[in-house]
Amino acid sequence: MSNVTQLRIDTQILTINKVVCRHIDSLATSTRGVVSQDILSQLRNFVEHIMLKFYANGQDIENNYDNICKAIDFVKTRGNLKVLRRFHDYLQIVASHYTLDEENSERLMLKYYEYLLRIKNLLHDSFSLNVLNNLDKFPLNMDSNMQEYYEKIATKIKSYNLQGVGKSEKYYIQKIKPFFVGQRIYYEITFTPANDYASKFNRVIAFTSLEITENYAVKFTLARDSIEILGKTMPIIVIIGWEVAIRDCEFRNFTSLIRGAAVKTGYAEQLGISLFLTSTGFNLTELVDFPDAEFQEIKQQATQRAKTVVFFNDLELCRTIMRENAVGSNLLRYLLYHMNNKVIKNQQQSLPNNNLSGLYVKNGCIPFDSMPFNTSPIGHNPRLGDLFACIDTAERQHEILARLVRNNTEIKGQLFTPVKDIVGFDDIAALVKIYNSNLWQGHLENSKLVIEAGHIFINGYKNDTRFIINQLEDLAKSGVQNYSNSVKAWLSEPNHGVDCDEKKEALTQMFESSRVALMYGSAGTGKSTLINHLAHFFADKKKLFLAQTNPAVDNLKRRVTASDCTFSTITKFLKRKSIITDYDVLIIDECSTVNNRDMRDILIKATYKLLVMVGDSYQIASIRFGNWFNVARMFVPETSVFELKKPYRSNNQGLLSLWDRVRKMDDTILELITRQGYSNTLDVSIFAPAEANEIILCLNYDGLYGINNINRFLQESNPNAPVSWGIQQYKVNDPILFNESDRFAPLIYNNMKGQIVGIEILDIEKPTERIQFDIELEMVINGVDAFGQDFELLDNLECGHSVIRFCVNKLKSTDEDDDGSSKSVVPFQVAYAVSMHKAQGLEYNSVKIVITDEIDEIITHNIFYTAITRARNKLKIYWTPEVEQKVLSSIKPKNNNKDIQLLKLGN
Repeated sequence: MSNVTQLRIDTQILTINKVVCRHIDSLATSTRGVVSQDILSQLRNFVEHIMLKFYANGQDIENNYDNICKAIDFVKTRGNLKVLRRFHDYLQIVASHYTLDEENSERLMLKYYEYLLRIKNLLHDSFSLNVLNNLDKFPLNMDSNMQEYYEKIATKIKSYNLQGVGKSEKYYIQKIKPFFVGQRIYYEITFTPANDYASKFNRVIAFTSLEITENYAVKFTLARDSIEILGKTMPIIVIIGWEVAIRDCEFRNFTSLIRGAAVKTGYAEQLGISLFLTSTGFNLTELVDFPDAEFQEIKQQATQRAKTVVFFNDLELCRTIMRENAVGSNLLRYLLYHMNNKVIKNQQQSLPNNNLSGLYVKNGCIPFDSMPFNTSPIGHNPRLGDLFACIDTAERQHEILARLVRNNTEIKGQLFTPVKDIVGFDDIAALVKIYNSNLWQGHLENSKLVIEAGHIFINGYKNDTRFIINQLEDLAKSGVQNYSNSVKAWLSEPNHGVDCDEKKEALTQMFESSRVALMYGSAGTGKSTLINHLAHFFADKKKLFLAQTNPAVDNLKRRVTASDCTFSTITKFLKRKSIITDYDVLIIDECSTVNNRDMRDILIKATYKLLVMVGDSYQIASIRFGNWFNVARMFVPETSVFELKKPYRSNNQGLLSLWDRVRKMDDTILELITRQGYSNTLDVSIFAPAEANEIILCLNYDGLYGINNINRFLQESNPNAPVSWGIQQYKVNDPILFNESDRFAPLIYNNMKGQIVGIEILDIEKPTERIQFDIELEMVINGVDAFGQDFELLDNLECGHSVIRFCVNKLKSTDEDDDGSSKSVVPFQVAYAVSMHKAQGLEYNSVKIVITDEIDEIITHNIFYTAITRARNKLKIYWTPEVEQKVLSSIKPKNNNKDIQLLKLGN
């Protein structure tokens, strides 16, 4: 294009483009983080000029505020330009709410690379305007194996012709990750069956070049193929056709939420909606925001073959509520953006709610509707990116601030956030005032933000922590008269079973000076054994054992063999009204997983004479804020604190040294890892078993070295014939782990190991079709154990292990509401590889840990420590030297010293 004929708008676009390209060229001398910061500062202006170009339909146009507003409105209703609208929205959010450091700028640039590539192609295809010619120079930092993996997948994708979707199951998309080969965009799609039991253990990964909407249930046309990588054949799935396919029950339940009655949306109207969402890439929230004329045009097209109009009439009511910004509008915006049956049903009630514009939803929806960026719909935690995509962030800085403080508390374990560390917000004190004034009166005392001594915190979290500490301090003021002598007398009797001096000492001193005992100990130090000894000493006393999860409770039931013991999860104990609360001894296990609010409620509800709290503050922590177990030891006398140090899980001195150094984050960890040969670069040796009892631990499900691929690789090496069931396949001799389920509990518990020894599909193509599994358990059970269980006990194997047989029914139509039956859910996962979180509580002779540079989750000290302590004998950590350095330099135990000092000051 010559300068003579160049339009002013083109000149302006190319001028900004020149600056962006210059920044990319500077990567030769600057870091990726710095360059990312520089590029981000140009992008909003860049996108707005491109919007103007499309609004003017290739003609020249003046760059002024009015025209930019018109261009933004124009782009909102054009499906082919949604990339511009969404990118612009993201850039506005970033500009409005965050001052980005280098690392966050890098993450955003990797996210925005996809948008920039699509905009580059859009401008070239629409106007032959060439921009971002050096975008391929922006480094995506992919190792050579990863690059080869994605190149081979891209070649396979290109070999297929795109097809329509015929008969297909429906799926929920969990994640879409773009990857780039030859300046083209491809996608790695993680999905699960579309039912209310969709589990992360049932995830499948497929690849495509199609741009797929992730908000709704979809149908896929799938092709099974394979590639050769790392000297092995890897099966892959390619998506060659797709369409939005919202479940019939989701339409019905949403209608019930609007009308109070579940009216069926006809097939023709559903098809029209599906066609619109698939062909344009718009979501329902965007559709409801369309101007009247455009909305009515879409409605007419989508319902022209419908006998009656149902769902579009519901959308008309949503438009009225949302246009007036009436109460209930934010809830509707989110539910329309992300229609999910389980989420919709959680909000419903049978009566209209005048607090929410007459919608048939519960009062529990009010907090989310009024402050969506810092609260949640009932029973569901939305992703922040989804909220940004469907709810306007204007005038919501107070919510974003509160969310930041809450994340610091719940994710980082930081009760008090220094005000001076918070950047990107105007007048924090004024925002705190606005936030507190918007809280429902009943939530004010616990949820309000407080600024004191230069720190900001959530009042309820501080109050809960202070309450727990006060209770423990009171219990620690006096002990049990003549306690030590009575323990010594018990230990002098035969058959007490205590064969360890460390445990004898702890038992003898535990309640001599205090009625509370805090028992800390790393993995495998015998905490459960000590609890059992204590229960036997108090054999004639009423004892209550509490733990956070069913697996932890099941573990206590197996380990504690004394009489007069009651076992319960914390949730059941707190929620059940008709329950015994009066005990002599209360023992709480895995305390690091118990959040502060639950601990406070336990101390209020239970009555007891003695309190024992057991755990390891270095293992994976509670999901919600739970700092009490870490800080409690600083508020009670040393006579109330006991620490078990002798490990029993392993006799390997190298491993024991590593565990100890990682626990303390000693400066010599790297030297020890190197000397003991624990490090390995990512190569094919990961797929060669070192021992029979081995597990591979990963953080991610996707990617070349994710859980799904490693399971596929190793399952492919299993010579037995595959049996397909839904989107999964199983083979005899696959190792498995049972998932949490009530079906076989408590006999078969979460994380119990097993192996498939038989598979058969019964009644194929009949309504009673089901798959039958024979599973070898790593234990022996008898007919009494199996009585009344939902499985058949078969003869034992030669090795003595028991084998059980059970069936899993074929899932009925995904369009129907799920009836709560667990018999349609496979109760285990194939487990050549599992997640580090899932591995808590497991032990293996050999453990291989995979940590790549593309992991999404942050590796915390607790996660890394939990992973390495699963090994009894052999350990290999597969990572690059760069990742090794990054992880070991960034992870550190949570430091609660500042919180402790501020809590003491506020006493």
